[in-house]
Amino acid sequence: MDAVDYFVENHGEFLWQVLLPIFLWLALVLGFIILLFVKFTFGNWTKDRPNPYETETFGMPRGTFRGILTLSLLWITVVLELVNVRIIGFEQEFEGFMTAFQMMIAFYFGSKVMHHITSADTKKAKAVAGVTEESTTATTTDESGEVTTSEEAVG
Repeated sequence: MDAVDYFVENHGEFLWQVLLPIFLWLALVLGFIILLFVKFTFGNWTKDRPNPYETETFGMPRGTFRGILTLSLLWITVVLELVNVRIIGFEQEFEGFMTAFQMMIAFYFGSKVMHHITSADTKKAKAVAGVTEESTTATTTDESGEVTTSEEAVG
């Protein structure tokens, strides 16, 4: 039995297994965003006590929307995978969604790894540059044509 046949025969069960959890999540997220709007965007900010997140998106803390999108994608993926356990062949119906989810995970964690690698390399380079002093030999030629060398400490 494929997913379309299952939906036709058991549409009530499909609704509470798939659509109800997703719509409840969306209602919860919408309520959360409204609370954040009231608290941060339209809050009681004064000149003495300004909104610290004024320069961010809608005056909310940094990463709010990114976190909401990530958690929403994760929630929908869990719901769809749980339904996939019950309905054989259901995964082919949302194969593109699963690819998008995998790409989101790869880009999110990939960018975090690269951020940590580059910041660690920068810290290491600053530590090495501060600890070691290299000596260089400078050669100069005076007016008579004699070459002189001198060592200079670079640091």
